[in-house]
Amino acid sequence: MPDQPKNTSSIRNQCHILIVDDEKDLLFVYKKALKLAGMEISTFDNPDMAYKEFKENPEMYGLLLTDMRMPKMNGYELINKVKAIKPKIKTILISAYDITQDEIKRNLNPNIRLDGVICKPIALEHLREIIIDVMK
Repeated sequence: MPDQPKNTSSIRNQCHILIVDDEKDLLFVYKKALKLAGMEISTFDNPDMAYKEFKENPEMYGLLLTDMRMPKMNGYELINKVKAIKPKIKTILISAYDITQDEIKRNLNPNIRLDGVICKPIALEHLREIIIDVMK
């Protein structure tokens, strides 16, 4: 078994991470890298299916990492729906586009705040570090 990076044991004990992105290749890479770091991951390329899974098992998830632009339901909509069920879930929005605070305020319910915003592309080590920091 490969050595696991430091600081991931507390993440393993805290949550299962739900990652949603319509790019299947990215999901594969994220899942593989984060699992190697000892994190439990579920991935979905369809936000509707991810929401259905979350609705059925909200207690299982402690972090939602979602792409901003996806067909049918965007990341903002998904975050609003997930937070309506579990307000304390941590949320990270990921996008290849610049995101302003004004855009976030326009698209998220007023009582919702993001725990992180990530711009693509992101180095996998940096992604892991952001997740560990958010879950502290």
